[in-house]
Amino acid sequence: MIGLGVFDCLAKDITDPYTGEIYPALSCYNDKTMAERCLVKDAEKAIWSIKASASFNSDCAFLLREGFRSGKVRLLVDDYDGEAKLNNQIKAFRDLSVEDKQKVLMPYIQTTLLIDELVKLQHDESNGKVRLYERSGMRKDRYSSLSYNYYVALQIEHQVMKRSARATDNSESVFLFRAPKIK
Repeated sequence: MIGLGVFDCLAKDITDPYTGEIYPALSCYNDKTMAERCLVKDAEKAIWSIKASASFNSDCAFLLREGFRSGKVRLLVDDYDGEAKLNNQIKAFRDLSVEDKQKVLMPYIQTTLLIDELVKLQHDESNGKVRLYERSGMRKDRYSSLSYNYYVALQIEHQVMKRSARATDNSESVFLFRAPKIK
């Protein structure tokens, strides 16, 4: 979701000009060519590189739709319901300042904005691919962020499942608990 210039900036140590705090460089996790752009040895591999294309975006759209259908992707309630729940269930929330309430409500507000964005998206389908686009003057940044991050989550899940499958292939590691003592 970030451009190459932003990646290059994150791929080196950054010093906060106000506090002097040093933020360590980050490297790319899934793309060797991108990782090589980071010149800081042993930088944490924390950035997932995505080279979007029409086909990739279509795949992300289908995966996200299936995630919603299967219940793997669930959203917070909207900001109105979120505020009502917080007011009814958490006494401390009622005592917060307006500014602090807004900070707590921000995830719910962003969810409301995401839902609004999703509802307003338009699409074209051809040759088994889908192209999502926004109406004139609208944005689809929250949708793109959600769909790309869901794609990354599925890739990580797949890697973990593959590792788990390999680990359980070894019959000795299937049972990792002691046998009970019988008296």
